[in-house]
Amino acid sequence: MIDASARKNLGRFSLSAELHDGGFICLAGRNGSGKSSFLRAISGQLKIDEGFVRVGDRDVTGLPVEQRGIVMVTPSSSVPHLTVDAHLRWGAKLRRKPLDEARVSKVKAQLGIDFRGKVRTLSLGMKERVALATALLASPQVILVDEAFSNLHERNDFVVAYRTLTKEAAIDVVFSSQDAADGSLADHLYTISEGRTEKVS
Repeated sequence: MIDASARKNLGRFSLSAELHDGGFICLAGRNGSGKSSFLRAISGQLKIDEGFVRVGDRDVTGLPVEQRGIVMVTPSSSVPHLTVDAHLRWGAKLRRKPLDEARVSKVKAQLGIDFRGKVRTLSLGMKERVALATALLASPQVILVDEAFSNLHERNDFVVAYRTLTKEAAIDVVFSSQDAADGSLADHLYTISEGRTEKVS
């Protein structure tokens, strides 16, 4: 469960956004609507002027990024010099989480990661698959996906598989999209415009 209320003055732009849900959540809005700012506020990368962020029964508002139990994935989140297999284990290693090899194999199979080599040699879509799988295998409480579904081949199939895997792992996910129709892939849909959110479903 994510319980967040964020107020932030960013010059000509003002963020005044809320989200109170668990599961697989779509945050939809046009470019410049405040999607990334809100996700960064939840993750702790953007310090808010007013509000709170709670994850489950923990108030993480004043905690640094690494202590929140939240992982944020963007199209540039991958680590270029790592091999694919090393990358998949990297997040769990950082968080000192034990990682079962059978789980790694299952995630690779269900997310279509059947390629090897250095991450820097991959296409953008492949890099995003690896980064998203790495976040999942790190077992955080929340994964924030900022436009990192956008460049994937067979995108809808991937999102459905990712939703299934995160649900099995009891991980809440918020993913941003420019298309409110992507709410059909989620448990809940929020729209955001000019920094303000509205729950649709």
